[in-house]
Amino acid sequence: MNADGYASFASRVPRDARMAFEATTENFSASRREAILALRFNDDRDLVLRTMMDRLSFLEGQCPPLEDRIRKMARESDDVKLLMTVRGVDFYLASLISSFIGDVNRFPSDGHLASLLGIIPESKDSGKMTRRGRMSKDGPSIARWTLSVTVDTVMRYNGPIRDYYQSVKARTGSGKMAHVSTMRKLARILYHMLKNREPWKWENERLTEEKLSRLGGEP
Repeated sequence: MNADGYASFASRVPRDARMAFEATTENFSASRREAILALRFNDDRDLVLRTMMDRLSFLEGQCPPLEDRIRKMARESDDVKLLMTVRGVDFYLASLISSFIGDVNRFPSDGHLASLLGIIPESKDSGKMTRRGRMSKDGPSIARWTLSVTVDTVMRYNGPIRDYYQSVKARTGSGKMAHVSTMRKLARILYHMLKNREPWKWENERLTEEKLSRLGGEP
């Protein structure tokens, strides 16, 4: 939203609600919701807005039982708990990763896992020349999205992984290529963690214990 658009939007919000709206960057905080619900367009947009907010509240109400079930499954999975040793990876993200990998022993190598995820470069043969192009994007797209989110999360806390990304970006001049390369690197690390039953190389044991304790029950 540009400055003119925001000014037009803000003019429809009562002053108290507008101050609450501007006080936080959290999209759906309590103060933001009050500001949104205070909007008045005096046309059908009022109905649409309130319907959307009602739907948001309904969907949020469906989350707790689902999260409880995922948390219980995570508590019972050694693979998920091993993946949670990665700083920034909670039970939900670890469960997603684990669900796509399944039994790691079904992959003869980390390259086979990367192939399933569709993050290996395509090879095009022309006579005696082989060209390696963009990633194949085979396999489920949501698996690549999950790995992409994991890379972004890990780079926030892990210097070596972040440095690897920066080095590839400097060498290739492409942030996108660097990100895909870092996805492949992370996939290799996760593969060997699960294969060898080893925790994250840079694990912070205290943080891992805190995450496991939030699962409830026995870690």
